[in-house]
Amino acid sequence: MRNNFYITSVHFVLFLTVFFAVGTGFAASLIGTDALGMEQAPKNSVIIRNGFAPQNPAIHAFENKTKFGTTILFEYAWAQKDKEAIAMNSFTVPSISMVLPLGFAGAFGIGLEQKYFASNRLELIDTALNANVLYNSRVGIYELLPSYSIRLPFLTDFAIGTSYRILFGNSYSTLELGSNKDWGDEAWMTRNVFITEKEIGTFESASDWWRNFGYSLHFHKKNVDYFISYFPSIQVEKDIKKNVQFSNLDTLQSELRTETFTLPKRFASGVHFRFWKNQNASLAYEAQKDEDENIVSWFAFAEYKLSGTGLYYSPFFQRNDFGINAWFAEKCSNEVNEYGASIFSDLWLGRKGTLVGIALFGGYRQAKEPYWDEPFFGFKFSLTGVGNWGTSVRRR
Repeated sequence: MRNNFYITSVHFVLFLTVFFAVGTGFAASLIGTDALGMEQAPKNSVIIRNGFAPQNPAIHAFENKTKFGTTILFEYAWAQKDKEAIAMNSFTVPSISMVLPLGFAGAFGIGLEQKYFASNRLELIDTALNANVLYNSRVGIYELLPSYSIRLPFLTDFAIGTSYRILFGNSYSTLELGSNKDWGDEAWMTRNVFITEKEIGTFESASDWWRNFGYSLHFHKKNVDYFISYFPSIQVEKDIKKNVQFSNLDTLQSELRTETFTLPKRFASGVHFRFWKNQNASLAYEAQKDEDENIVSWFAFAEYKLSGTGLYYSPFFQRNDFGINAWFAEKCSNEVNEYGASIFSDLWLGRKGTLVGIALFGGYRQAKEPYWDEPFFGFKFSLTGVGNWGTSVRRR
């Protein structure tokens, strides 16, 4: 999914120099680097070792405890071009999930993933023409992901899993052109009316039902994990209703249209090693390809972690996990490079297996001309386990 909120450098300078602009942004990125369905920063080893993993449903077969998890993400970024800049922030709940082990019958999981969200408000005042423009927009795209996984008979170190992607979302935008009395007798603006352009859109999958399934194979031992996964491409339709309204009295006939685009096929693989007593290293790679097998987006990350005992009576630094990771990504048909890193800690709370994860991250997005660059930083907060539910330092 490509972010459509692109603006050329000419428009960028025009917004900031010709106009006096008052606006607020609620988007992870202005240049669309979180598009194409990729997880927002920071990347981490959850897809390889534990937790709910949309890219790797087979991992759930090794869980031995019911898990409920949720994530909160905050990111602040500012787009820079020459000496001008636009700042934006994002505060979202990008995922909610649950994993339910079924013993020898495998495991069931379900998750709700926020693939893209942006809410923007921009007010432009033209002092020369004594006119104003107000733009509001909101876009949200989500995936509901039920999954099932099971360990292979006689090869219990291996598990297979499948997820079914149910994609949905909506968009809403308004563009208000303010009235003005100084345009002259030949202009409709002399009537001193407002024009409002409204557009409403809904997203849904338009592919054959079997293309919504994705698959993964996972190998798990005490000191090593490895997985591979594959998800086919999906056709997505966006139904759009658009109308133009004059003041609050007159609305023209609505324009209806449908836009179709393709979410690319996705391949992912990762490996996790545990060595010595509590040292952990993870490597992962994910690529997304179009129908001609061209890579349109990919990322790779590396992580190092000191794992704790997870035992309630252990000292703080022995009980909890601490680590660092870094990643590199090329996104949006290789038009944007992203460099990022984070420091994190997984904190075991109480005796029930509740796990709180905290990550501080930052990085830099570099876009090709004529676009702009974008430094960013933020934090990610995750919670696993409620009451008697939770996670365990041991897996079956």
